[in-house]
Amino acid sequence: MDLVSPGVPTGPGLHRDASRKPRVVAADLDGTLLPLVLDGSQALSPATIRAVATLTRSGITTILVTGRMFSSAARFARELGLDGPVVTYQGALIREVGSGQLLHHDPLPLELAREILGWLKNQDGSEGLSINLYIDDQLYVERRTPAVDRYEALSKMKAHIVGDLLRHLDQPTTKMGVGGEPSVLDELLTGLRAHFAGRLIALKTWPFFLEITNPTATKSRALEILGARLGFRAEEVLAFGDSYNDADMLAWAGTGVAMRDAPSEVKAVADAVCEVVEEDGFARYLSRQPWFVDSDPALAAELADPPDPGVP
Repeated sequence: MDLVSPGVPTGPGLHRDASRKPRVVAADLDGTLLPLVLDGSQALSPATIRAVATLTRSGITTILVTGRMFSSAARFARELGLDGPVVTYQGALIREVGSGQLLHHDPLPLELAREILGWLKNQDGSEGLSINLYIDDQLYVERRTPAVDRYEALSKMKAHIVGDLLRHLDQPTTKMGVGGEPSVLDELLTGLRAHFAGRLIALKTWPFFLEITNPTATKSRALEILGARLGFRAEEVLAFGDSYNDADMLAWAGTGVAMRDAPSEVKAVADAVCEVVEEDGFARYLSRQPWFVDSDPALAAELADPPDPGVP
């Protein structure tokens, strides 16, 4: 699958010495802090929760950076004891968990969203697609399908069934999502990128789901916006991710860490690789850093022996 899309860097940027304490840890959710399971049973592991608590005690800000809706991501932020900003919708929306304050919104313009909808409906096999609109942190779909049921189980968000989406869409949508068979979505992705070149970002985030955002709505740009607001630079950020939508963030950050099961193109723009989420890769990587060992020697000792000896 093609990794490069508008707004996605093709190589690492400024690097920091990984042994030095970062000011910010930015972490994706699904596939990075949460296992990729489809039955709605995703949960943060005790080691992840403890590692984030250690970061907080050490004065390091943890920022969740995800494609999820804000309400879906916020419950995990609260479980981690985080009440600051969360980057959601692939970077299209930033909101504070504690205050609810909206800090940034970069939706698809209304006319572009309507054009995309019309294009999707004219594609072969469009009757098998399930299209999601996201407006005011609410999910809108045309009809109930197995794909909608699966999305609700994963996100714990309830979809509004509204019929014809073109008739319903009268304001910008934060992003669009399209569910369908993986092979159909692969062809659709190629067509979207060709037809709307430079006007949107389209990426598969699950084999059965692709997402469409404004070309300026990326995880790295959202972190840049927060950096200007909170006073941190790219080289002071340690970032974790596992998929194509994380590539720009891993390349941008001072140190980008890809999960071991990330696509090869994503690992190519990262600075390091850690164990998979099922092996507590996020916490294990942190536990090998001297500055983290000083802050939580007990957790570092518990995670001292990685399950995969091939991961340094």
